[in-house]
Amino acid sequence: IFAMSRTMLRVPTTCSLAATQTMATMKPIAAAEALQGQEFWSKNKRLARPMSPHLTIYKPQLTSMLSISHRITGCIQSGILSGAALGVLIMPGNFPSVLAELQQLHLGPATIFTMKFLLSVPVTYHFFNGFRHLAWDMGMGFQISDLYKSGWFVCGLTIISALALASL
Repeated sequence: IFAMSRTMLRVPTTCSLAATQTMATMKPIAAAEALQGQEFWSKNKRLARPMSPHLTIYKPQLTSMLSISHRITGCIQSGILSGAALGVLIMPGNFPSVLAELQQLHLGPATIFTMKFLLSVPVTYHFFNGFRHLAWDMGMGFQISDLYKSGWFVCGLTIISALALASL
């Protein structure tokens, strides 16, 4: 499926020589030459190579945190929806009987408000941040100042709307 014919890889004859010289070539190595498991780590330790720092070297920025949060809230919503669907399938009785069982727990108003707030934050954030992404798809809001304004606006709108939903 992934095999390419040689004609697909050829550079058109109208390209300059400089364009063809920028293509990288990879030298294949035998499996015996490749470092395996522990040998790889011991070589890096012997040469005093640092571990890759990954995210620890970057200063957290609003834009990157909102991007990560958008992905996380999407996953949270998927988990909540899947859990609710599975709960309905295996729930003994019907919804009113489960609601009666929850009422017998005598949860205080503060606990109920907190739980409703925690459930509504990912939904409202993902909803409003989705509009930011739609604006980006239309080519709007890519100036740094616009990114920060819309980011803080989404954060504020998320808190306000989550508080409103939790108070219902």
